[in-house]
Amino acid sequence: MLKDIKAVIFDMDGTLIDSMWVWKEVDVEFLKKRGIELPEDLQRAIEGLSFKETAVYFKERFNLKESIEEIMNEWMEMVDHYYRNVIEAKKGVHKFLDYLKENGYLIGMATSNNRQLVEAVLSRNNILHYFDEIVTTCEVPRDKSFPDVFLETAKRLNVSPQECIVFEDTVPAVRGARAAGMKVVGVYDEHGTCTPEELKEITDHLIEDFENIVEELKR
Repeated sequence: MLKDIKAVIFDMDGTLIDSMWVWKEVDVEFLKKRGIELPEDLQRAIEGLSFKETAVYFKERFNLKESIEEIMNEWMEMVDHYYRNVIEAKKGVHKFLDYLKENGYLIGMATSNNRQLVEAVLSRNNILHYFDEIVTTCEVPRDKSFPDVFLETAKRLNVSPQECIVFEDTVPAVRGARAAGMKVVGVYDEHGTCTPEELKEITDHLIEDFENIVEELKR
């Protein structure tokens, strides 16, 4: 599967790091403070949205009095401790990133998260230095259900989309990477919204962690 591939592009939350449980807790607490019960469809509804787009969605759906900036700042305050001190990389991530660097692959990140949190958690896990480029959806016109962030990452890495393979954990983002013309490996996350069956149906390969990924991709 790595034949003719020059660059590997990772999503972060739920793919490279085990952080989705934090955001579920934040959503519950954030809404509870305002007397609102967490809707069952919320996680699906905000999948792939940028940090700012998610704040806009919350403001409009829940008729919040706070500004978009105030909502984002509150979220930042709620999760900052976790991203700097608690959240861990998924099993096998360090070994896989070592392999990619040692074998000359370019490494990029395409994420919906806030850059400040991205750099904090990657630094905490000692993996920030592996990345040649990091692009957030706040830097492109549309969210991850569209190809924009993946194409921009490839552009910054100076490779064609066909020379990229993407690791993603959500259906909308997989479709966005597919629309960019890239191969996609699905990463199942137990705290995410997608079933393994959903991901397997639309990706080239499916994993739960990175422990044996090198052997699997060589097949």
